Amino acid sequence: MRLLLALAAAHLVSLPSPLTPLTPAPPVGGGAHASGEGVIHRVSASTRVTVLVAPSGTPTAVRATQRLDVRQAGDYVFVIGAPVRTVTAAPGSAAPPGRRTGAILWAGFNPGRRTLAASADLDASALPSLPLRIDVHGSQLTLHNTTTVTTRAFTADARPDELLATLAAFRRGSYTAGTALLTSDAKPVDVTVTAPLEVTGTIGRRHVDLILGPLPATFPAGDLRLSVRPAPSRALLSPPAAEAGRALLARTVRASLQLALVRQYQAYLGNPDRTGPSSTSYVYVTDHRTAAPAAVPETGGQGRNWWSTLLWITGAVVVLGVGAVVWSRS
Repeated sequence: MRLLLALAAAHLVSLPSPLTPLTPAPPVGGGAHASGEGVIHRVSASTRVTVLVAPSGTPTAVRATQRLDVRQAGDYVFVIGAPVRTVTAAPGSAAPPGRRTGAILWAGFNPGRRTLAASADLDASALPSLPLRIDVHGSQLTLHNTTTVTTRAFTADARPDELLATLAAFRRGSYTAGTALLTSDAKPVDVTVTAPLEVTGTIGRRHVDLILGPLPATFPAGDLRLSVRPAPSRALLSPPAAEAGRALLARTVRASLQLALVRQYQAYLGNPDRTGPSSTSYVYVTDHRTAAPAAVPETGGQGRNWWSTLLWITGAVVVLGVGAVVWSRS
């Protein structure tokens, strides 16, 4: 009888969606979209973001190379929002990209499958959307995960069945919004989440292989070459057998929010197919060719660090790509 009364009092609610962005960016530049051409193209997007950093750790240049694997025959018009300085076709591209202020443009005809690849130099407004900050003080170098954000959610008692099903779907890579059957009144709560970063590479002669969460990691200073990939926490998606009720709801809400944040950093330049997969790897490399720009002060905002002032070098700049880019419809 007690169980029946509890079920009668329970009510179904939606959990935060892992498809809903938690911050305005990334993607940078407002994301990507496809203009209406009467054809829905299936697009997979992969991006490599190379960040050159001065020995002080300050970024000196950002270049993004994106490859779009486009399927479904028909005309296409894609607009990839980005703070573009210059853009050129990357090796293997079936056509050259176009450019306008704040966007990379693609237009043409797809005979069935086509690869569109562009390398773009980005301006300083792309810096706040990078997932890693590097600080060098004397003989120490510290890595900071800059993806942390605080958002509003809720807490309550809940039945485990729906929550366990949602976590199992997340482990399979199905990122649809879950539900929870609450058995008590929901109360608002602030939740702080961070997108875990898989960091591998070298700092000086030291090999680096770690998962960087909200806590910084410090190493002896040296030239660096690091590969950074945002990835969800498998431990968060795998609850212990005894966990139930309020604790399991908190875990599932946090997992949904973390997945949303990870997906944002996996889509640094976006994807014109909103249902298509996106992946981004970030490479940080020490740059000895130019003097570093002035240090950028940190400002806090809704749980994440933002750089409010971005000063670039006033001396000689190594230009990674030059030349006029023509509009193409091939």
